[in-house]
Amino acid sequence: MKNIIFIILISISLAFSASAKNDGGGSSGGSSGGSSGGSSGGSSGGSSGGSSGGSSGGSSGGSSSGGGGEYSGSIGYDKELKRILFEIEKNENYQGALKDLEIYVYENPQNANGWNLIGFASRKLGKFDDAELYYNTGLEIEPRHDDILAYQGELYLQTDRYEMALENLAILTDICIFNCSEKIELAEAIKKYELENNL
Repeated sequence: MKNIIFIILISISLAFSASAKNDGGGSSGGSSGGSSGGSSGGSSGGSSGGSSGGSSGGSSGGSSSGGGGEYSGSIGYDKELKRILFEIEKNENYQGALKDLEIYVYENPQNANGWNLIGFASRKLGKFDDAELYYNTGLEIEPRHDDILAYQGELYLQTDRYEMALENLAILTDICIFNCSEKIELAEAIKKYELENNL
């Protein structure tokens, strides 16, 4: 009897974990995005027009004190996002991916995965203000999006906001039932930051 209850609890946990990970990749479409998609891109020259690329981060060249060299996680991604993800992961074509993602989030403003990827590409290009805007927009749609929380935490480290990175790690620790790669990646980036800054 205990074994059956244990198996049921594990099944429920795995189902919850899978549903949390599968956070809206592409099934939400283009017509519903007025407030979060449209307004968020406009304020920093970001995504709403599909043609910008953002100028607010300058050209610091994607320096990374907080790690985050590779993108992790593609569950729940539609065909177009997977194609763009390939450009990011395999070709490290952040600039080309950013242009495609500006179009994608304009057409799919309620897809948190799109906002996550455009934030990632922007951060790798050193456009930190744009990346922050994109991550915040994704979290408005999906507040417990583990990838966004992890990469936003790395952005906080890159912009010397250590305490905010710790807050993101605490949220990830709360929502990750088992050890998840996002939590581990952010924890390692924080540890590296602490060593580099004698914290």
